[in-house]
Amino acid sequence: MKRAKAIKLISIGTILAGVWYFAIKDHNYKITFTSPQAPGSIYSDLLQWNAGEDPETTTVTLLSKKPFSELQQQVTVHDSVFIYHWRIERKTDSLTKITALVKDGKNSFLQKLKVPFFTTDFEKKAIATVKEVRDGLRSNEKYYRVSSVREGSAPSAYCAYIPLSATVRSKGAVMIKNINLVMEYLKGNNIALTGDPFVEVTRWNVPEDSIHFNFCFPVKKRDTFPETAIVKFRQTKEKKALTTRFNGNYKISDRGWYTLIAYAENHNINIEQLPVEIYRNDPHSGGDELQWEAEIYMPIKTK
Repeated sequence: MKRAKAIKLISIGTILAGVWYFAIKDHNYKITFTSPQAPGSIYSDLLQWNAGEDPETTTVTLLSKKPFSELQQQVTVHDSVFIYHWRIERKTDSLTKITALVKDGKNSFLQKLKVPFFTTDFEKKAIATVKEVRDGLRSNEKYYRVSSVREGSAPSAYCAYIPLSATVRSKGAVMIKNINLVMEYLKGNNIALTGDPFVEVTRWNVPEDSIHFNFCFPVKKRDTFPETAIVKFRQTKEKKALTTRFNGNYKISDRGWYTLIAYAENHNINIEQLPVEIYRNDPHSGGDELQWEAEIYMPIKTK
């Protein structure tokens, strides 16, 4: 009797496992690796995966995304279709786990039959591709540095500014394109700078990858300034904030943003995702980009 019951339980378990494996499990291969980069940095790089690929042999299509934690992409190589479901999870302040769930977009059921018994070409290609992505992420680490996070205050300043909009990745190019609008006005009216230029983000639509920001230049406050239709003036307020130091090309300074966001999430700190960046170096001077420095602040919400 006990033996029959045991056989019955084993049979039910086998059937349930089979149903899960063939009907519910939505991937053929699972590959994991880790990175010291913040989830947002990894997410941002994965979104750019198709950059540089040969469109005649490889196409990468975004199927879905959940900012900073998940995205799903379809990669077509000749007549093969790979579905990559990336999951990104911050484990500690310095370690992120990346999981790649890979599915054969044409023959998933056949792959499931072969997996326990064979190493297929599809599996080899999937593993090789994830390794390439991993190595690419690791290579990107050499282009910037982000210091440890601490609590501080975003300083107040009176400034001349222009409001701009861009994608996160095009922020630097938009700043370069518009900097002369402010500098020509200031120089033409003998208005001296009293500090380093900075950016304050006023709106960040993360899903759409768009930001609105003020490109600011500290000046001495006056009662009136020469009339201008382009340049505006305002007093910024000091704000309690998480802060870090970024070294690298300012066009990828958003790496500092993602570090602050990940830290806030790990430590249950309620923040406003409206970063402030103060640029301590003039990019026009050139030199080693890792010597360029920006202070980045992420305001902490107050009750």
